[in-house]
Amino acid sequence: MAEPHNILVIRLSSLGDVLMCVPAVRALRRQFPNAHISWLAEGSVAGILARQDFIDDVIYFPRGALSRHFKTGHFATTAYILKDFLKTLRQRKYDLIIDLHGIAKSVALMMLARGRRTIGFGTMFAKDMTHLFYRERINGIQKRVHKVERNMLVANFLGCREAAAELQLNAHDEAKRYITDFFQSHNIRQPVFAVNPFASKDSAFKRWPLERYADLIRKIKEGSMGSVIIVWGPGEREEAHRLTAMAGEGVELACQTDIAQLYALLAQCSVYIGGDTGTTHLASAAQIPVISLFGPTDFVVNRPYSRKSVIIRKDVPCSPCKNKNCKTRECLMNISVDEVFEAINKINFENEA
Repeated sequence: MAEPHNILVIRLSSLGDVLMCVPAVRALRRQFPNAHISWLAEGSVAGILARQDFIDDVIYFPRGALSRHFKTGHFATTAYILKDFLKTLRQRKYDLIIDLHGIAKSVALMMLARGRRTIGFGTMFAKDMTHLFYRERINGIQKRVHKVERNMLVANFLGCREAAAELQLNAHDEAKRYITDFFQSHNIRQPVFAVNPFASKDSAFKRWPLERYADLIRKIKEGSMGSVIIVWGPGEREEAHRLTAMAGEGVELACQTDIAQLYALLAQCSVYIGGDTGTTHLASAAQIPVISLFGPTDFVVNRPYSRKSVIIRKDVPCSPCKNKNCKTRECLMNISVDEVFEAINKINFENEA
């Protein structure tokens, strides 16, 4: 089959899942250096994708604006926004559309685009019966495989012979300057420990207790190991302030950031500590040591894809699970402050060596 001239990649959200598609799309760029590669995404993650050299353009799906105007009864505005989006989506005729999301919404958008060849996951990985709508379907040997390696199956299917690589992103100069100014104005000195105790609103069951993060930060400060920054995102500022107060004097709250600025911040840190969340994958992409605390989610599928990553978890019989109403949260509660602190000491020792 002829080499494609126009390729559309669909992975709408969320941050972590989008980042775990990056190695596959980078591989496609190397396989098809002359192709025009577009990425269809939604939400704030589109901003950092737009800065990457392996993508030619990002098509932004305005889900938030569409939902907001529709709910408030502004139907004419909703129709105008949708019409403008569809015009952009259908501007090119794609030789190849790759759906790495595999849900009903991504399939609907795939069908609205002008594409000749459509590829998605088969029954092993697809949801919502989406496998029925692809002309070509890809399955793996086993279902429990890391998402980076799962996405690489698509690149391999299209002729890429390389193995999955670690995440890698570009940080733009404006974001770097913004973070440098923040560090200088707050007298933040190296080494810097980035602590992110949060997870998305629907994933609070994946969080290690805030009190334990406070104890951990106090240990870092008492050992004069370096500066500590509390990383936070939309809707998390109040709780981040509370953690800062709990941890005591000498702890900084990160400045407000978009994803590109957050990436630039993490790239200037020495160690990152957090749970199973998109920011953890962003830290991994920044090529810094990452200590990630895993509880109910499957670490085999979702761990940071980096040699600098340390996973702390408990092998309890009920993990992995998706029980958001678990009363004991044994998988997380059995992780002690001391073992996380020990992992930090080990990373520092390795860095000094």
